[in-house]
Amino acid sequence: MFGGTYVNMKKTTRINIACGDSYVDGWLNFDYAPHSSAVSKTNLLGRLPLSDNEAEVVYSSHFFEHIPRSLVDSFLSECFRITKPRGRLRLVLPDFEEMCTTYLATRANGDHDKADFLTLEMLDQCVRMAPGGELGDFYAQLEASPTRHVEMIEFVRQRTGHTLQPVALYTGGRWARMLRNPARLLGRLERLYCGLVVGLLPIAFRRQNVSLADVGERHAWIYDFHSVEQLLKRVGFVNVERVTSSTSNIVDFPFYPLDVTKEGLPRKGLESMYIEAVKP
Repeated sequence: MFGGTYVNMKKTTRINIACGDSYVDGWLNFDYAPHSSAVSKTNLLGRLPLSDNEAEVVYSSHFFEHIPRSLVDSFLSECFRITKPRGRLRLVLPDFEEMCTTYLATRANGDHDKADFLTLEMLDQCVRMAPGGELGDFYAQLEASPTRHVEMIEFVRQRTGHTLQPVALYTGGRWARMLRNPARLLGRLERLYCGLVVGLLPIAFRRQNVSLADVGERHAWIYDFHSVEQLLKRVGFVNVERVTSSTSNIVDFPFYPLDVTKEGLPRKGLESMYIEAVKP
């Protein structure tokens, strides 16, 4: 439906925050820039359009790391507010500890190309100044010569869940692809407008302080399990624990399409961590 991943489920008070194209029928699916009528356009960092103690489950995947540090507590407090007593929160986000461990192992084993990719992946998403950043350029190089980079393309897929496609598989130019997706076209027009406004700023200030990366591209922080556990406990959640892409304490949790692919692989790769917590 509308190009996204769509699964029928019994109606429940279950919330999917920053769902992207992975939305579930019967859930309330929220996103800043929805691509489907099944998703509600919502200010994800403001007061969510829900009553206190309304949600049985609150879920969010790969959004938490994009939240400005000054707003993390207020976001988690919103999640706590809308969750029912004994309801559960499930967060999915990059695991900095796992990424560092893998980086050190690949460097020690002499797999320097893979170690360099991990460095690029971790840092570029925190500092990029333009859409796609250096990581986007690196992916484009792999896509342009897929037969030369089979091993690296597979490493990227395992790490991030991102499946790179040969350039030849794309049809039409950038604008043609955007015309087939009105939401992406609107985003492009917004970036053009912002670019015109930013162009009025002093060039030295602009180059050092202004990013024109798309909304949702940049990471505001990097977390491990311990740091997220402390944040969750600070706003009132208890029983914080690590689970996996295919395990949960939530009854009838739809692992596909949320956390695994049709093949049963982690949808966001090996470097993601899965954390669940309970509202007492």
